[in-house]
Amino acid sequence: MTNPNTPLQQRGAAVQQVAQQLVGEASSLWTEAADQSDSAEGLGIDGRIQLVHGLVDLWVKGNVALLQALLAGPRGGTEAGQSGISTLRASEPLPSEVVVVPAQPYARRLEAKGPFTRVGLDKRTIPRSCIAFTPEVLDANETEFQIHLKEFRFVGANYTGTVVLTGEPTAASGPAPDEQVVIVGL
Repeated sequence: MTNPNTPLQQRGAAVQQVAQQLVGEASSLWTEAADQSDSAEGLGIDGRIQLVHGLVDLWVKGNVALLQALLAGPRGGTEAGQSGISTLRASEPLPSEVVVVPAQPYARRLEAKGPFTRVGLDKRTIPRSCIAFTPEVLDANETEFQIHLKEFRFVGANYTGTVVLTGEPTAASGPAPDEQVVIVGL
């Protein structure tokens, strides 16, 4: 089996691990209660109360652990003194798929022409200040870049916008800027 390599796969593996641990602990509680019930003394009212308290405690701790495993993401670690509960650390928004543009024999700087608009019913827009590019400058004959979000509130939708590729001036007048309309999932 391969190791989870995306944040979503890592979160899923963490949730699966917590769920397996909860099932194991619940099974232990029920087995212990069944063994005591089969004995000559029986389970009794105190044993039943103890079982219910143990199951409720497990339910509460399990919900907290599952929620924290979902929120912690791939970089959530275990701190000393936290009983195995992950710390809450947000992961970085994932970049868009690779955008390919025609090659040019000169370097080009990337900028968003205006806000990016969400595709679909909700016409939410991402301001230019929340959009970044990797790399920020395409070297000569380079054709690929990715778009990144600087804020989490826009994550989880497809957006369309215009990217301006401005040639780095090598003489008195540089090449005219080129515009590329893109639709990317962010």
